[in-house]
Amino acid sequence: MNHYNESKKARRIAAVVYLLIMAIVMGGTYLSEQKKAAAKAAQNSAAR
Repeated sequence: MNHYNESKKARRIAAVVYLLIMAIVMGGTYLSEQKKAAAKAAQNSAAR
């Protein structure tokens, strides 16, 4: 049972790390898209 508990702990740690990395990637993508949209809006308003 000891090996099972150790592997269970390792899997949980790996899952938490994976979720943190995915949150950073998705947050960065979201911020990048927001910045692109703001820049495009500013460019369109400046062109008029």
